[in-house]
Amino acid sequence: MFRVLLVGGGTAGHVEPALAVGNWLLTKNEKSENITCEFIGTKSGIENELVPLAGLKLHRILKVPMPRKIEFSILFWPFRFGIAVVQATRIIRSADLVVGFGGYVSAPAYLAAKLSRVPLIIHEANAIPGWANKLGAKFATETLTAFKSTSDYGGDWKSAKLVGMPIREQIFEIGAMGKSERSVIWDSTYRSLGLDRGKRTIFIFGGSLGAQSINKVIEQALPDLLQRNFNIIHGVGRGNQLPKSAPGYFPLPYISNMAELYIASDLIISRGGAVTCAEIAAANAFAIIVPLPVGNGEQVANASDLIDKGCAKLCLNSEFSASWLSSNIDNLMSQAEDWNQKRIPISSKPAAEIIGEIILGHLVGGER
Repeated sequence: MFRVLLVGGGTAGHVEPALAVGNWLLTKNEKSENITCEFIGTKSGIENELVPLAGLKLHRILKVPMPRKIEFSILFWPFRFGIAVVQATRIIRSADLVVGFGGYVSAPAYLAAKLSRVPLIIHEANAIPGWANKLGAKFATETLTAFKSTSDYGGDWKSAKLVGMPIREQIFEIGAMGKSERSVIWDSTYRSLGLDRGKRTIFIFGGSLGAQSINKVIEQALPDLLQRNFNIIHGVGRGNQLPKSAPGYFPLPYISNMAELYIASDLIISRGGAVTCAEIAAANAFAIIVPLPVGNGEQVANASDLIDKGCAKLCLNSEFSASWLSSNIDNLMSQAEDWNQKRIPISSKPAAEIIGEIILGHLVGGER
């Protein structure tokens, strides 16, 4: 029996790709019966919600964020980091393989794998590598990336293998759909939401915290957008106040049917998270990307492949306003309609399967 430990935490962008790979390992291959998957996270990340729902055992270690500025707490950081490494070592030492997806939890787990002489594979979800994966890449058995541009950082990343982003299976399947299959889902979704099928539809979402400034802009721009005869589907994000619905405006606290809404939309407005960009690419959709100004600018970089492909436009968060949207929406909708008419089905292998096959190769090749 092979014991695989998946590592990632903090945000869905680290956790969901790991769970997609875990699902493939446990259910989609001939060796599934001989594999167990467990997860390493922290007590405060979204993994505490998503991992149990996926049926995986969750191990928790101390959360030790890298200090971003000089302050008193930095004196205790090495001590806390050491505790996290010891905790991770106890979990990892009997594993056959560690597969890391980034986030604060990953750095101590990577060091624990190195100290325990357990093989390590890392997957970098963003176009710009995070510090934990930069560390892990120095001694990983294999390094994988979601974006082609990540190799431009040279060093350990130059030889990384491009595998794409593991995403939900139902969203990956959209890309291979023809017009007739999309049309059936489009019609069903319009009926279920009560959308006017004679209007073009804008689908807006930004996560939870990332949605707040987008929500304010949409609130200000809404009268104009409705006057222009658009349907507006607006995912406001968990924890944010749900606006009142109106004819043509459909606010939702949480999106549970992303695949259907990607298909039902003519134009998407979203943040530039790695998973979101991968889903937009898989759905063969057209989007306005409003990158959240966090981290090292990875959301701008994440959108670059979509922009180069011609299926996205970038609007910086500082520029995104009701007046900008009012001035540009007709032109952007026209570009979206052109894209939606000419797109062709995508034929490719899911990233979760590609990564899973790499993992199997290491497990079988290193069988004791």
